[in-house]
Amino acid sequence: MYISNKKSIPLLILILSVFCVIFYHNTIKLFPAFMHSWTQSDRYALALGFINNGFDFLHPQTFNWMVKDGITRVDFPINEYIIAVLMKILGTTSFVVFRVYTLLLSLIGLIYLYLLSKKITKSEIKSWLVVFFVFLSPIYVYYQDGFIPTLPALSFIFIAYYHLFLYQENKAKKHFIISTLFFTLAALVRMPFIILMLAVFLQLGLAYIKERKISFFQVLISVTGFGLFLLYFLYNLHLYRIYGSIFLDHLMPPKSIDDLTVVLSEMCKHWLFHYFTIWHYILLLFTVGLYFVNLSKRKEKVKIVDTWKLHIILLLIGFSIYFVFMARQYYAHDYYFLDSFFTPILLTFIFSLKNITIESKKQIIIYSVILGSTIGLFSFSSVKIQTERYSTGPWDRTEITRQNFIGTDKFLEEKGIAKDAKILVIDAYTYNVPLILMQRNGYTVLKTSYKEMSTSLFWCKWDYVAIQDNYLVSDVIKNYPLITSLLERIGGTGKVSFYKRSSKMKTKSLKEFLAISPENTLYSSTINFDEPIKDTLHIKGCGHITTENFYSAPNSGFLDSTLEYGTTLIIKAKELKNNTNLKILLNAAVWSNQKFNSVQIVASVTNPKATVFYQNFNLSDYVKPTVNWQHIEFQFVLPAFQTEDDELKIYLWNPKKILINYDDWEIVIYK
Repeated sequence: MYISNKKSIPLLILILSVFCVIFYHNTIKLFPAFMHSWTQSDRYALALGFINNGFDFLHPQTFNWMVKDGITRVDFPINEYIIAVLMKILGTTSFVVFRVYTLLLSLIGLIYLYLLSKKITKSEIKSWLVVFFVFLSPIYVYYQDGFIPTLPALSFIFIAYYHLFLYQENKAKKHFIISTLFFTLAALVRMPFIILMLAVFLQLGLAYIKERKISFFQVLISVTGFGLFLLYFLYNLHLYRIYGSIFLDHLMPPKSIDDLTVVLSEMCKHWLFHYFTIWHYILLLFTVGLYFVNLSKRKEKVKIVDTWKLHIILLLIGFSIYFVFMARQYYAHDYYFLDSFFTPILLTFIFSLKNITIESKKQIIIYSVILGSTIGLFSFSSVKIQTERYSTGPWDRTEITRQNFIGTDKFLEEKGIAKDAKILVIDAYTYNVPLILMQRNGYTVLKTSYKEMSTSLFWCKWDYVAIQDNYLVSDVIKNYPLITSLLERIGGTGKVSFYKRSSKMKTKSLKEFLAISPENTLYSSTINFDEPIKDTLHIKGCGHITTENFYSAPNSGFLDSTLEYGTTLIIKAKELKNNTNLKILLNAAVWSNQKFNSVQIVASVTNPKATVFYQNFNLSDYVKPTVNWQHIEFQFVLPAFQTEDDELKIYLWNPKKILINYDDWEIVIYK
């Protein structure tokens, strides 16, 4: 079955466009968040950086000034530069421009993949199957309207292979030039793709040796391609030496054989069915298996197929070596699979399909049904994976951080804080997300260790400090108490507070630093388990008391194998009478001779219709099993209540039912 390209390509574009509307009608409008938002937001920041630096291509820049002047070493940012130009022309910095650009470039690549497959397989059905094998791969679906450079690089690779195949067919020099150009561009945009260039040109070298004849044209074009790659690579090193890098700049091999085993195990556990669906794997195994069955019956006679088999082998060897050097990135970053093994697997699939016979009308009907069924199964499974990849929860601090910083740009404008003011974001989780949302350059502290916070506060040339209210007490002040003397609050959005340098170094209590006073306190209660509870209307679960172990004599509360929930505060929204964000300060003393496995402090707001708010702190992240009592402090930031029937609960949750003692439980609700 063979249809002219003039008829088949418009139909393919139409069907792919319909699928794109189905898959991306919601996600096309999303900020670079959810899965791997760190990398994606950095790429978006690069595009905005070109707008902000007057389109200086040689000095790629983001909002993060942890590197000198925000300038960073990065793989050839041609896509981000084009996107910046488009944004300037369209008069918008919307991330929709970035997503649409990536999606359109991906679709162009898929058209070239279709043409390549059609050249190789001589079959319309097989070519469509190849396109949808790629298009409906869950990982491909996710990044196809995203921000990482891998998808544009893959499109360049599909274009390069198509012209390489044409060159091998008719030896027209223009095809070799175009092929080399796009191989080079792909390698510049995403460095691992240099392995594809190496494989192609290594084959040429082997051919020269075998035929004892050198094509100076091929050598000239190949050297030019590698020369361009090397030239930018050296310039990148120059950028790194002068300015630094916010992107990965070193190898990450496994530390041992056991470490490699863990990496492979984690890859299979987390990403195996994100790379491909179960139906992809079944189809791939079927076609490859059928190829070897046919191979055992007859020998291949077409020389070009032998050439491509060698090419696939070289790719697998090259990317296996790359995997060893970058193994620890693979289990955390699924797109490294797209950078490497995706292409040789795809080529294997295409050349295996070539050996399946589709000639009679009956075979055409059978394989047309298989094509339709396969597309349906691919789609169903991929949609299910997309739902998972776009999901979030109280464990996702990266997404919580993004949500918290929405609207901070307007707050800074209202406060009259200049556009060129530098903001130090403590507990930022990503390099650029908070800075993008504030529309300010600045610095980020990713880990709230004493060393990182103290170094940043004294080394970075900041004008203001931004800290998320919900992690201020537990993650920032706990690890660096001196910060309460260094900073003075100037205001906040209800989710993020901003600070300036204190005019005087003065020791402050936690409540002083948080500006908690009788005037802004809506509710306060202390439970020491030594006296009868005064507020029996709102406080439950205080009946389990022991005298054997306590923080303040003579009693403490406890949980054991018979108890899952501890002291609980339950209070209605109508009792608090407040329609803005509230904050809850909770402190207590805890003890356990076991790991605080899964033990949580939880705050939730619910009503008969829905859960309005849920946040938890895992005690295992903050305390250790010792013979001593330990003090804990947490702050929750509640959204405004939606109805009078909203019910606030704050409680200790012990799902594994381990032995825990707790004492001097204090809860303060303030605004």
